[in-house]
Amino acid sequence: MGTVPTRTIAVDLDDTLNDFTETLRHGRFPYDAGHGLSPETFGRYLECVRNDEPGAGDLLSTEYSFFRYKIHVECYRRARARPDGVGFMQWLRSNGWRIVICTQRDLRRANGCTRAWLEENGIPFDHLFMAFNKIVFCKAWGIGRLVDDDPFNIAHGAEYGVDVCYPVMEKHRSLPAGAGRGFRTFEEVKQWIQE
Repeated sequence: MGTVPTRTIAVDLDDTLNDFTETLRHGRFPYDAGHGLSPETFGRYLECVRNDEPGAGDLLSTEYSFFRYKIHVECYRRARARPDGVGFMQWLRSNGWRIVICTQRDLRRANGCTRAWLEENGIPFDHLFMAFNKIVFCKAWGIGRLVDDDPFNIAHGAEYGVDVCYPVMEKHRSLPAGAGRGFRTFEEVKQWIQE
C-alpha cells in the first residue's frame, strides 16, 4: 500500500493570521529621539507609514524607508494573532499538512522577530519564505492552496491553478466575481480544503 502524499498549503501572516494593519493604524508610537528625527519629522513619517505611502525618489534606502521598516518591525512584534487562525494552523499540523508561511516581509531583516512571534503564538510551520508574488511562488513550488489577503493574489490565483482563500476585508469589495473564496472564520477554510 502506497503512502498518502503530503498536502501543502501556503499561508500569509499580516492581516491573515494577525491584525497588522489595525496595529499600525491605531497603535501608539510615542516620539523616540533614538530615531534621529525631529518630533515634527517623526510625526509626519508616522502618518505616511500609517497611510502606506511609498517613499519619494529613486533610492532604495532612505531615512523614511528605514523609519518605515522600524515601525513595521514594531508592529510585527505587537500584532495580535487571530485565535481562529492559530487553531487552524494547529489543525493543519495535526492533520499532516506541510505548512509554508509565505510573507512579503523583508525576512533578511525581520526573520528573527517573525520566527519569535510564530513561536510565542503557538503557530506551527515547516518553511518560512519571503515572496512578493505569491502566485508565482506557489506555482513554482507546486503549492495548490494559498490563504492570503492580497487582492492581486486573490484575483489571479485561479488563472495559475492556485486556490486562494482570503479573510474578507473592506479592500476586497472591488474584487472580480468568483475571485478566490472569502471567509469570515478559518472554520470555513477547513471545510473547503477537505473537499
